[in-house]
Amino acid sequence: MKNFNQKFAEHPELSVFKEFFLSHGKSKEIKKKEYLVEQSSVAKYVAYVVEGFFRYTRIDNRGNEHIVGYVFKGEYVGDYASLIKKDITSLVTVQAVTDCKIYYVPLEEVRKFFNTNEDAQIAGRVLAEELFMVAYTRLLDFYCKNTEELYMDLTERCPDFQNYITLKEMASFLQVTPETISHIRNSINKKHIC
Repeated sequence: MKNFNQKFAEHPELSVFKEFFLSHGKSKEIKKKEYLVEQSSVAKYVAYVVEGFFRYTRIDNRGNEHIVGYVFKGEYVGDYASLIKKDITSLVTVQAVTDCKIYYVPLEEVRKFFNTNEDAQIAGRVLAEELFMVAYTRLLDFYCKNTEELYMDLTERCPDFQNYITLKEMASFLQVTPETISHIRNSINKKHIC
């Protein structure tokens, strides 16, 4: 699957981070629909995804579930807030969308890793910068782009995305109704036919 999170996981300064996970992490297979962490629980691990992909969801104060992100093969998965702030509960639920293979490391070991040497400190800084840019770009896109543009961006970044998630999930991620997604798809199909 094409990298979804704008290639930040491939940043050259993060190679030391990937090597850390592959050499110090424990390999684990996670079945489809299994949780890595649940919202309001204590996150224990961060992982590198070798196969499969995960969804991030958040339950609002009315009990509605919102899809807030995805992580794919070659990327890092976990509740980043739990990594940078000790003793807080997870702000999101992280669930496997497909069967997955990961290398996981306890949060405390990752925190220690960032203090081992200059390369590790740079990797920690780059990780924070890149995650900020993903979130900031997404925020700006929601203010500055219409739903069809957001949908097109999503399908361009990840063409086979639609093969793995439902219309309802895509609508939740784009903060619209499933009917809106159907209308956009129909409109795009008509444009390609003409």
